[in-house]
Amino acid sequence: MPRLPHLGALCLLLRLWQVLGLAPLKFSSGRGAHCSRLVTTSAALHWLGLLAMSPLLLRQSVAIYETTNVQHSQLFRHIALATMAGDVGISLAILGAHIWQRRRLAKLLSGLERLHRRVQLSWGATVLLWGKLLISLYELLCNVPFLLQNAAKLPWLQLLAYSVQLYVQHVSSVFGNGVFGGLLLILASIQQLELQWEQLDSDKSQQERLLRRERRLLQVCLNFIGVFQLGIFLLVIGNFINILANMYAYMSYFVQQHGIPLTISNYCVIVAIQLYAIVLATHLCQVRHTRLRRRCLQLCYVPPQMTNEQAMLPTPLVLWPLDSLEFSVLGLFTLDNAFWLFLVSYAVNFIVIILQFTVTHMKHGKAF
Repeated sequence: MPRLPHLGALCLLLRLWQVLGLAPLKFSSGRGAHCSRLVTTSAALHWLGLLAMSPLLLRQSVAIYETTNVQHSQLFRHIALATMAGDVGISLAILGAHIWQRRRLAKLLSGLERLHRRVQLSWGATVLLWGKLLISLYELLCNVPFLLQNAAKLPWLQLLAYSVQLYVQHVSSVFGNGVFGGLLLILASIQQLELQWEQLDSDKSQQERLLRRERRLLQVCLNFIGVFQLGIFLLVIGNFINILANMYAYMSYFVQQHGIPLTISNYCVIVAIQLYAIVLATHLCQVRHTRLRRRCLQLCYVPPQMTNEQAMLPTPLVLWPLDSLEFSVLGLFTLDNAFWLFLVSYAVNFIVIILQFTVTHMKHGKAF
């Protein structure tokens, strides 16, 4: 049977994680992911070097904006630099967390690799995964016109700093793509288990086998949440704050210049799509797992000679289905559609407040 093209995307994501330092591990198809002192030392030195260079990167960013964007207001410079500083800080935090949790990360990637051997994504999920990769590539290529236009008048130190800064900023995007790909793999595993439960006969040994597979899948999910929850928290909060800041800059530019800044529009749309993709994937995983658990409960696990009260007692003879799957991030919120609606409502309130201040400012300006 021919392999689906999602394998290329998932393997590409794994290699990108290794190159960028998000997976400071060795990986082989037979052994899975495992730690190496040489790789860990190299990743730690790489992270320390980026941390030491970050103040220089930000200073050079200030110089770049003073050289190339003098026609923009001071507000744009502050928001652009704050966005860059936030992206650099998020990327460094994610890289450091993965080095610190490298053993748990190796265990998680090995579990995902086992799922990868048994499960194939649907064509719809494959298109979504490649689409998200292309959106990230487009976001990176949006910097090419800036480089072509200004490379001749920028000194080599600023060009080098700008290139390293693009690399650091792209780390968070690659991290989000990897999380999204892992979620799609988990979702495909849940769907496969649900299909196997529907095709299950009354053989108790088959029920126990599927329950063991559910337990292993849930353990992978728990490791997934435990390892990535800090990175997901920083990615969600950081991207949301960047969207709000750029929306404020967009409205300020529209009022003052009476034009539409396409760069800000594209950035907000791209970041919003990437953010919603992760939230939607976690929501679907939780919904499908709830359906799977309901399907399991519809089947009779209790032997005919036992009552329900007896079955509820601790006994190795009865295997109950798994607990509910929940993508809780640092115990602060759960990634699902309700959380996305909360973000959207907060953003709408933010827009209304900005519009009120803008209209008031315009009225005062006309009065004078």
